[in-house]
Amino acid sequence: MKNSKINIGKALLQTLNLLILKQFTLPYKIYKNSLINLSNSESQDSAESTLSDDFPLYVWYVNIFDALIFLTYPIGIIVFIFSIAGPGGDDVALPVLFATYFMPLFFGLFKEMISIALRILQYLKTISKK
Repeated sequence: MKNSKINIGKALLQTLNLLILKQFTLPYKIYKNSLINLSNSESQDSAESTLSDDFPLYVWYVNIFDALIFLTYPIGIIVFIFSIAGPGGDDVALPVLFATYFMPLFFGLFKEMISIALRILQYLKTISKK
């Protein structure tokens, strides 16, 4: 590898982007993708319609995570409001708000780990029909 092709400035900007900016934009992206998945669950190419007859429990289990991600922000806002009004007030409210915003990251990680097998099953079923 030649040193002349390394752009330190670009590498530094990409590092800052990954370490700082992506952490704050990724939870919203996961939330938006879950809303899209829930609203498009009836389409012909979705995993629900393709595999629901063969693996109904597995498809339901994967979809539960989309529902949990969807409910994260509304429930988090309610808990935030009650934490402001309750004892401790500001000491509790800010961590609740912080945890609420980043909770889709954790649910999204679990969903992606279990949906890998679901996608493999979907691709195998598509290949077997051809």
